[in-house]
Amino acid sequence: MRSENFEFDTVIRGGRVVDGTRLPSFVGDVAITDGRVVQTGQVSGRGRKEIDATGLVVAPGVIDVHTHYDAQLNWDPYASQSCWHGVTSVVISLCGFGFAPCRPEDRERAMQRMTRVEAIPYEAMKQGMKWDWETQGEFFDSLQSHGLGVNVAGYIPHSVLRAYVLGTDDSKRADVTDDEMEQMKQLMRDGYRAGALGLSTDHNLIDRDHDGSLLPSGIAKEEELLELLSVAREFNVGSSEVTPHNLHMGEKEQQLLERYAEASGRPVIHSVVIHSNHIPDKWKDTLGKIEDSNSRGHRIYGLGAVHRIGSLFSLLEYNLFDDMPAWNEALACPVEKRIENLSSEEIRRKLQHDIDHHLDRVWSGRWDKMKIYESKLSEYQDRYITDIAAEEGKTPLEVFCDIAVKEQLQTYFYIEDQLGDDDSANLGIMQSPYIIPGLSDGGAHAQFISMGKYATVVLSKLVRDDKALSLEEAHWRMSYMSAKAIGIDGLGTLEPGMPADIMVYDLEALKVTTDRPYYDHIIGGGKRLIEKAEGYRYMLVNGEVTFVDGECTGALPGKILRTSAYQDAGKLGEPK
Repeated sequence: MRSENFEFDTVIRGGRVVDGTRLPSFVGDVAITDGRVVQTGQVSGRGRKEIDATGLVVAPGVIDVHTHYDAQLNWDPYASQSCWHGVTSVVISLCGFGFAPCRPEDRERAMQRMTRVEAIPYEAMKQGMKWDWETQGEFFDSLQSHGLGVNVAGYIPHSVLRAYVLGTDDSKRADVTDDEMEQMKQLMRDGYRAGALGLSTDHNLIDRDHDGSLLPSGIAKEEELLELLSVAREFNVGSSEVTPHNLHMGEKEQQLLERYAEASGRPVIHSVVIHSNHIPDKWKDTLGKIEDSNSRGHRIYGLGAVHRIGSLFSLLEYNLFDDMPAWNEALACPVEKRIENLSSEEIRRKLQHDIDHHLDRVWSGRWDKMKIYESKLSEYQDRYITDIAAEEGKTPLEVFCDIAVKEQLQTYFYIEDQLGDDDSANLGIMQSPYIIPGLSDGGAHAQFISMGKYATVVLSKLVRDDKALSLEEAHWRMSYMSAKAIGIDGLGTLEPGMPADIMVYDLEALKVTTDRPYYDHIIGGGKRLIEKAEGYRYMLVNGEVTFVDGECTGALPGKILRTSAYQDAGKLGEPK
């Protein structure tokens, strides 16, 4: 029973309240009871806990709509590094990948696949995953029962469905029988009843299986996708997420996404809209196609990357060259064979041909942005590939291959601004009415790329420094719009009745703490690139404080975010 002296559990006092609705901010209070916002404005009642937010911004927590924390949440319930950058809710099982449904005998293959395609350290998964589930509903229940420091929503991963029904080996078979198709559709229904958002799938050539071959989702026929997506009409919740064939949307991708939207009757999320410095205007074409589709009644949103992205890698594990055929063939093999391939003049010519002609790829091919980050060859340390090439009278590709081979592929290279290196393009993407800001890819590419800082960059650069975006617009996009576009209701504002997922921060002090990512060690002896932030004073999830000045409190108030299909049907019921 609540004490008569305390009307609320917590009151956040005197901050600049940005409520997430795009209405102008105001100086006032936010009162919280039983994990939800109950009052905003001038709150007269006292809270059992009082937080002084004078001079600080009080706003909804960020909803990180594209992550791969499926494994990491088993040993890190806070989903770092997203939680260090204002995020209170994450979405998992994107791009058709995940770990449910999964039979015990298929767990090893599932981890191998995730290691190759998302570069999640295998030993971390081997030691850290609890594997006390088989179905998607059991997976959600497992995460909830072991404790969460953030809220979690999830998609139904396509490649995983195929592997479960066809078997891990036969999942590379394009044709399916009527019975197999019905089994996959039933798994879709099970996923919806568990509260999942909808189907996620991946056709991109850069995403490969553990042996370098195409993923199950990349082999499936369009008829299969349309059948699976049609299940959404039985529930009318959520969305679907698609990583298409090419990084930038062409007419074929646009038409495909429109067919997906028609089949499901729900929004389709296109991953991703991004600036590439070797084809600098392609992002405009993609936005134009998304706008055109929406003008004709198709609900298609783009996931927008809105900050500069670098990449640190060695050729022992890197997979972000896999979208170039010759590079995939040369590198998706045992280490000894990789070294042999990179030493071959004939294969080097094929690698150069891909750089010259295969333009729709992730890497720009700009050697002047690639430098030696870590090498035992001291004469090369911190030098750019182009400078070494000019000094030695070689092509940049020759220098790259020679150094990698000489060090048995243990050299670490760093690509500066691999993507998103045009600030005006990033702002243009962010300003589109059809863009969801994000692409943290949290939990994935852990050793190579660090993208979880996007919310901090939006607030500190686009809002504060560049004054290109209002605080109200930024928070609306990163919270309410993000949730609504992917189909999560009742989240993302500080209106009364909403979950008290809140960030309290000092806008003037907000910054990413390092100029470039650095390594942190994780379970199983693996490592990952991280970037932390300064300026976040308090983070609250469902009304409980999870971080104070960047330090974790140990509270685990996070919840699985389930759609109304779960709420209406229950675990054993029928679709509404």
